[in-house]
Amino acid sequence: MRMPTDIALWLQKTLLGLDREDWGLGYMLDGDLAFAPPDTPERWQAGADMIYRGLVCGLIAVDDLGATSDQASFLHSIRTLDPCGISGEGYWHATLIWGTERLNKLIDAHFPPGGERDDKLNPAFIEALEQMFAEKGVPWSDKTLLPILPSRVGVAAAR
Repeated sequence: MRMPTDIALWLQKTLLGLDREDWGLGYMLDGDLAFAPPDTPERWQAGADMIYRGLVCGLIAVDDLGATSDQASFLHSIRTLDPCGISGEGYWHATLIWGTERLNKLIDAHFPPGGERDDKLNPAFIEALEQMFAEKGVPWSDKTLLPILPSRVGVAAAR
């Protein structure tokens, strides 16, 4: 399955922002994404899936300042700590994320230096990502990879 254009643009912009930079984990929830408005469970799910794909493919690295002991614990945290809720907002802002050397090399192969980039979709970059995702067992699809587990308390409070 090919990645829809709006998702491809969102992913491209997000990954370009991680090129030799670090941000709070909440950065992965930013940007324009029509099917998942900001501050919704859909956006949280999209971010969790992209973080998971990025980790599996070695494109991103994270440091949650010792809040978790291993990758499984980290993944549990991003599935259960609502980035817009009291329980997770601090975690999503304090945890750092950055692009790895692998991401930097991929970007260097497909884009001019930072000051010379535009906002247009780079199909070759997206194709390389899709191929990498498929090779690592996390192919692009509309199915979730790392289902979020919103707190029942948060869901009940929202009603």
